[in-house]
Amino acid sequence: MTRVGEHTRLWFFTVVCGLAVASCSGQSPTSPALSRGSGAGDAAPASRVLQANTGAIQLNFSVDLTVPAYPTCGLTPPSAGVLTGTGVLTIVVRIVSDGSGGSHLSATIHGHGTAVDQNGGQWVWTDTDLNNEVVGLPTGNTSSNAFSETRTEGFKVIGPHGEQIKVIGTFHTTIVNGQTVVEVEHGNHEENEACESGFVLTPLP
Repeated sequence: MTRVGEHTRLWFFTVVCGLAVASCSGQSPTSPALSRGSGAGDAAPASRVLQANTGAIQLNFSVDLTVPAYPTCGLTPPSAGVLTGTGVLTIVVRIVSDGSGGSHLSATIHGHGTAVDQNGGQWVWTDTDLNNEVVGLPTGNTSSNAFSETRTEGFKVIGPHGEQIKVIGTFHTTIVNGQTVVEVEHGNHEENEACESGFVLTPLP
């Protein structure tokens, strides 16, 4: 699995484990387990957690966002410098057992907000990610080495004059009996990962 695939899988499983602990025990997941960037405090208060009949768990966060200047983020216009902003972000996770030893996990992330560049220019950002995983493939195989994941991501920052910073991509991998049998990546997310690295999440009450 590529570096991006390893990061994605580790991040998603960390989120799922944190949410499962929160929903089952009533304890709040620690902020680093949910944050996509550094800087969030340990043992932050839990945000509002909803456990619906469908198995959905929802958490809401405020966001402090930093988009690095060029060339750390190769998509940032050199004249813009560092972009800093705020916003809100929602994570919804659904975990469903297929009754045959497999588990279907999905997570959606929706975020939006505003940012400002070093010249005072106003930017608008959005983040939309979708992650689907199946653990236990083929059906009935409960081995932890059977795993399938499809993830799409779309991070966009639009500037005052139509400038665009876009990190988009699709990643898919299937592992059976410890062997990668399918692995596909499309988009510019790998080379521009630094552009969306500056998320700090704070749980909302």
